[in-house]
Amino acid sequence: MPIDNEALATFARTQQMVAESLVAPLRVAQNAMRNHISAIIDSDLLKASALLQSNLKCVSEQLIKNVDFRIAGVTTQALSSFAKQYVDFLANMQVSLARVEFSFYPQNLQGIENLKFEQVEVVVMADGIPLYGIPRASTAEELILAGSASKRRMLLEKHWKSISEDCRELAKACTTAFAAPYVPFVFAALDALDAGHVAAAQALASSLVDTLVVVHFGEDRKKYTPDRSGKRTAGAYGDLEIREFMAFAPLWQAYQQFFAKDGDPVPEVYNRHATAHTVSSRQYNMCNAVQALMFVCSMLVYLDFENSQIRVA
Repeated sequence: MPIDNEALATFARTQQMVAESLVAPLRVAQNAMRNHISAIIDSDLLKASALLQSNLKCVSEQLIKNVDFRIAGVTTQALSSFAKQYVDFLANMQVSLARVEFSFYPQNLQGIENLKFEQVEVVVMADGIPLYGIPRASTAEELILAGSASKRRMLLEKHWKSISEDCRELAKACTTAFAAPYVPFVFAALDALDAGHVAAAQALASSLVDTLVVVHFGEDRKKYTPDRSGKRTAGAYGDLEIREFMAFAPLWQAYQQFFAKDGDPVPEVYNRHATAHTVSSRQYNMCNAVQALMFVCSMLVYLDFENSQIRVA
């Protein structure tokens, strides 16, 4: 049977768009039932929280459920029909997906071999450590492979200087009208960190975190943070696009509930509320300052890109 060149060309044009939207959810779908729990059980936070395990499972399920198969007008029926005509061609689809998988992840994660979305999900949501655009690939890989929250925190302290450099480079590259007002404050926080003023860096970075969260989500930000009763799940994150999820998922840990007036113990891990409402050496430390700055830069680079796309459109 002769090849329909027009149909083949149409498929080629839509292939990358389809792949970029489906690669990570497909990876999750393939592995969720088999090894989702075993892949994340080493995280310190997950060992202590059955609820967090269910939150992650909920997010993954929703990310899969919300995949739009009507990308560029290609319906599942059309793909099925196409598959019947080009069985041999589509038999290699998995290879094609693997080749474009690098374009799904931000640049700093693209060189990490055999990277699974569940691994990224654990670091950014369970441990609250940003990976979108920052840090550099070698440090990002160390964080992903570390296996526990405590080990990752030690890595943040170990690599704080290079992470500060990475944050500065990212901030310099944020040139849209949206990002411009925030960049000088990012530099000021980084200057404070580099000069050894850790508490000042953490305080300013935390204010920037809150500002960007409010600007992006508005009143909806409450859906992405734990409530006082502890009953809210992280399921709302499943409604985000995959890259948006990676950029904002650290919000779940950063905004864990803390009420100084109720006598809550000051957390040692990064907590925006504790930073804002309590002065304590337990909360103000190098690791938390670095984590807050990473979160600011991760969100800013995502929002800068999104606003540059709007400008082009």
